Amino acid sequence: MLINLKTLSGSTIHALEGDIGQVKDVYFDDRHWTIRFLVVDIQPWVPLSTKTLISPISLLDFNAKEHRLNVSISKEKVKNSPQIEEHETVSREFEKSYFDYYAYGYYWVGPRAWGEYAYPMALNTQNITPIDNQQNDEAKTSNHLRSANEIMHYGIDALDDKKGYIKDLIWDTYNWSLRYLVVDTRDWLPGGKKVLILPEHLETLNWQDKTVTCNLDLEKIKSCPEYEVDKLNDADYLKAVKNILMSN
Repeated sequence: MLINLKTLSGSTIHALEGDIGQVKDVYFDDRHWTIRFLVVDIQPWVPLSTKTLISPISLLDFNAKEHRLNVSISKEKVKNSPQIEEHETVSREFEKSYFDYYAYGYYWVGPRAWGEYAYPMALNTQNITPIDNQQNDEAKTSNHLRSANEIMHYGIDALDDKKGYIKDLIWDTYNWSLRYLVVDTRDWLPGGKKVLILPEHLETLNWQDKTVTCNLDLEKIKSCPEYEVDKLNDADYLKAVKNILMSN
């Protein structure tokens, strides 16, 4: 299932015994364009709590009608999980303590976005012994996590110096990877429209300047399919989108 960030934000996290809070942001890996953590506000349940993270490894399913994410962990487990302060970044050291606490396998061990696996739930086996001694030093000590809220409204620079803006992000709930970016073209095209582009169209991200460079020119942008949020999981619409984006 495809889900946009605007829908994901505000969705309720439902643990084994009941609701624990709502999603207010996600942290994604800017190399694999994959969600690593949901940032959850649990203060209505645990007053004065700090930033609480839920890994997609624990997710069972997403109820689109009720905007609810069901997870395979208990409320008590979440309450006692490693937490970080509101404005603190998520370091690799924190990730290791978090994954060890939940007895998850390390996603950074292996060639795929989720280590040896194509999807995150495979790491929720409760019997994986985390081993990362075959990884290089960079993989052991650093990650590439970014806030999705941070990238919203970043400018996108096309090949011919035209600029659009990121309006939304479309995620696949199978592996929590980014499938599409929604781009506002009001500064490119008269009247403007929102179009879909692929992560493969992106070249560089400049976090300091808050811009993203893409490898498309204005003519290609014009041919990009218009974003229709109510058709995100319509097979015919997605097929047409793919055909346009993959055409020469």
